[in-house]
Amino acid sequence: MKRLFVVLLFTGLTGCLTVPRDATVLNEAAAASVPEFPNARFNADDPSLAGRLETDMRATAAKTPATGPYQILALSGGGADGAFGAGVLIGWTKRGDRPQFNVVTGVSTGALIAPFAFLGPDYDARLRDAYTSGAAAKLTHKRGLYAAFTPGIFQAGQLRDLVARYIDDDLLTAIAREHLKGRRLFVATTNLDSQEGVVWDLGAIALEAQTHPYKREAARELFCKVLVASASVPGAFAPVMIETDTVGDQNPDAMGPQGHPLQEMHVDGSVTLPFFILPESMLDWTVPADLRHGGHVYVLVNGKINPAYAVTKNNAVTIAARSLETITKAQARVTLVALKAFAERNDLSMSVTAMPDDFIDGGMLAFDTESMNKVFDKGYAVGLSPQNWADK
Repeated sequence: MKRLFVVLLFTGLTGCLTVPRDATVLNEAAAASVPEFPNARFNADDPSLAGRLETDMRATAAKTPATGPYQILALSGGGADGAFGAGVLIGWTKRGDRPQFNVVTGVSTGALIAPFAFLGPDYDARLRDAYTSGAAAKLTHKRGLYAAFTPGIFQAGQLRDLVARYIDDDLLTAIAREHLKGRRLFVATTNLDSQEGVVWDLGAIALEAQTHPYKREAARELFCKVLVASASVPGAFAPVMIETDTVGDQNPDAMGPQGHPLQEMHVDGSVTLPFFILPESMLDWTVPADLRHGGHVYVLVNGKINPAYAVTKNNAVTIAARSLETITKAQARVTLVALKAFAERNDLSMSVTAMPDDFIDGGMLAFDTESMNKVFDKGYAVGLSPQNWADK
């Protein structure tokens, strides 16, 4: 009887705490956009991307002709091991040859790093604080029994608060200024409903706040929400619901459905993109010859990338964690091969740095301050080193 009561209790609570979601017609969902931010994002498989990107590149070249090689930085996921990437960038600043990047992209913890990497060494102090001050230690505060009935075992509010602490109006103003110069800042989330990667143009969002001051609060809220979504490891943190509008028929006299609100469920960008310089659908694209100026792609992996032997404990949690780590590494290696082919075809060189295989500290969910400082220090040493980037 006691067992039956427990089963019924769990079943009842789960049902009570499941938030219902409306069904949406597929073509409506595909056409959804964020209200007041029409240029905020694009789907990774959008067939018009090549044309749009070429148009953007030509417009930028007309305003600010290229004065040097094109520099691209791609930041991977890795949870708490993002402290490694923060250390690499700050050590690179100290080394003295860190470039200004024309494009910065990020997923997961890489998305959290990306705005500071984009704005350059002036924001190193804020980046260091985010990963070493202990502010992140609260992220793994569990929610007790309640966590068994909700989408994440850790408190989602802690991640929201951490992001909001470092994203202010001055940062958005600085990003908008650089966006107008033709530099681009992209991060990715995963839309679980469509099972697709979504790339967000954070510079375009920031620019809306400057162009239309009445949107400032909404722009900052969307900016933060996208970063939280990109960093929300499934199962660890709850998904982020992003409000959009379906397009519908814009002719009020036409018969048929009009646009209506829609909530999309977004999680960690690294579910679909371990890191990126372009969406997967565009990796076979060749940049028009007159737009090529040479350049370099830097891929910063917040973790290890090579297989490593370890005896796996025979329990469900360890097996699941080991499997996830194996999948992540394999996906990253495959993506590197595709990026390398793209770079060679478009006259770009490419370098990669990752956490050294013999480094034993850290871990995706090791958010305690001591561990993150060790990881940061390792990254800082790598950033200082003459061999900080391995050519591919």
